[in-house]
Amino acid sequence: MLAMQDLLLPVTLLVLVVGILLRRARPIKEMQTRLAAVKWGLVRDFSAALRQEVIVTDRVSAHHLLVRVGAGGAFCNRPPTSAASFVLSRQRHHNISSAPYGSLWRATRRNLVSEIFHPSCLRLYAPARVRALRGLVADLREQCTSNDGVALAAESMHAAMFGLNATMCFGDDVDAGLVRAMADNMEELIWSVVGMRVFAALPALTRLIYRERWNKLVALRRQQEELYLPLINARRGRRRRPSGEAPAYVDTLIDLLVGDGRNSAYGGNAPSRKQTLTDGELVGLCAEFLGAGTEPLTAELQWIMANLVKHLDVQEAVRREIEAVVGLEADEVGEEDLGRMEYLNAVLMEALRLHPSVPAVARQVMPEDHVVLDGQRVTAGTIVQFPLERLGRDKTTWANPDEFQPQRFLAGGRGYGVSLVAAAGSAGEIKMMPFGAGRRMCPGMGVAMLHLAYFVANLVREFEWTEAEGEMVVDLEPHVEFLNFMKRPLRAKLTLRNKGARASGASSDP
Repeated sequence: MLAMQDLLLPVTLLVLVVGILLRRARPIKEMQTRLAAVKWGLVRDFSAALRQEVIVTDRVSAHHLLVRVGAGGAFCNRPPTSAASFVLSRQRHHNISSAPYGSLWRATRRNLVSEIFHPSCLRLYAPARVRALRGLVADLREQCTSNDGVALAAESMHAAMFGLNATMCFGDDVDAGLVRAMADNMEELIWSVVGMRVFAALPALTRLIYRERWNKLVALRRQQEELYLPLINARRGRRRRPSGEAPAYVDTLIDLLVGDGRNSAYGGNAPSRKQTLTDGELVGLCAEFLGAGTEPLTAELQWIMANLVKHLDVQEAVRREIEAVVGLEADEVGEEDLGRMEYLNAVLMEALRLHPSVPAVARQVMPEDHVVLDGQRVTAGTIVQFPLERLGRDKTTWANPDEFQPQRFLAGGRGYGVSLVAAAGSAGEIKMMPFGAGRRMCPGMGVAMLHLAYFVANLVREFEWTEAEGEMVVDLEPHVEFLNFMKRPLRAKLTLRNKGARASGASSDP
């Protein structure tokens, strides 16, 4: 008798062929269809062949669908996710990214935006940002004094960003060894995301076929709970926060009440009894906070610094602006200085246009949605993809769209005055949307821009970043999975600047 694995490949091929034929029977003008295949050895996500997908590459259509159609709550659901808490709980535990549009999504997103990401609260995390920066600078300084000055910048950036987000999530007294263990666990889970997609689509069948992979995911999730739950429980006893102390994200979740319609197919909008989040949901939301706050930010930070290595004239222009605004004697580029640095902001905007850290955002058409493209109503169940990089490189909007030209965002350039907030639905034309658009655009856009500006400014001020050689050379080729990573993690040759001015304060607490 043939084993289940032996039957899988011919069945997969058959389903793929049938899916292709079904798609060709339903062409949609000026929209491209594709198989959402997931590379996994010889096996692909054959369920993708049975679903219709369209790709929207016109920014006017993207604005219409994501902002205007979605303004009233329509077309706001995402396709099934491969998040660990969602897959392993058999679609019971959602986070903000995976939750259907409804009571749970509204409650958890509103909590994040009004509490942790509120500007008044973000200011309270300034000491944590200073500690993360000083730790990163000390690490890079140590590397640039050895190994011919070549630093493994990607790993150092990731450790600093994860540590900062761990402080924001659980408070500032988490043991450093525990933070490293959480980071290692997160990395393993993230690189298992591609494999989890097939579990999200056909859980009963694929759990049987891929028992070893499934068991590994279960073990990683169990380890995550063992790491997070003691920290969560320790915060449960803290009912009062000293004045001026930044809240931990988990503090805002423990007593949060959400509607019990969270487990329905589309989230539910009917009035429902409210209850607190379960331990599984708390772990999932904390994991989302750490992952979403670390991985895209680290990826984008690498893209920015890599372009500054490739364009030394741009790097030097940023440095001149910093010295003009801050001066030579200041300990660091402070957060209050960032708003006065127009050229630095132009560099960030140009990097985000060229290299959005999330390759695409997607929506799933629900039966109650009325989504029309090219005069035809899109059928329920269709996945609509919006490729962010392609939208940001629209030739009708930008001259030489594939070139790194920060000056386009200065006075007189086509990007001057472009606001990322326009993608949230406020007045203004969308010319790029690296954080998505509409109701479900990234709620962390503000904190991401703050962190990028703060770390880039200080890294440019502390070091000269130049090209390494051989296998360490900067490669601007992308490696796109669930995020838009650099194909080769960032390595650079660093030369320490202003050695005497700040050497003594590099590793001290603020």
